[in-house]
Amino acid sequence: MKVDWAIPCRYAEAYPQGGTTIIGAGSDAVLAPHVPMPAQVLFAVRYVGAPDELDGEMVHAIACRIFDPDGTCVGEQKANLTGGVTQLVPGYTAELTVPTAIVIDARQYGTYSVEFEIDGHTERVPIHIIEPPND
Repeated sequence: MKVDWAIPCRYAEAYPQGGTTIIGAGSDAVLAPHVPMPAQVLFAVRYVGAPDELDGEMVHAIACRIFDPDGTCVGEQKANLTGGVTQLVPGYTAELTVPTAIVIDARQYGTYSVEFEIDGHTERVPIHIIEPPND
């Protein structure tokens, strides 16, 4: 299994028969009127693998880590994923898309990273915590 992509967005919905609706794809900047503050970011995360890896019974170790602008890991959550295929293309890979909400404990302005992991494969996505412009 691997993380195929992780897209920050405003809304994501995965369908049991396959396919995903993503609204506000690429929403990678959070306007923070002050820091520290919690900043929630939604992702659509697509995991892919061989069809037998998404049989609904095989357990996969997953993790999500948050890195601050200095590159220090400031948060980590681990879990197990047992999922069935949401889309299967014969002779190709199986996929499972999971809408995932993350809360970044923003202690400073700058670019944070959110790292998704499954079975040792990782994908990192930058999230920018920025100050609103002065009007």
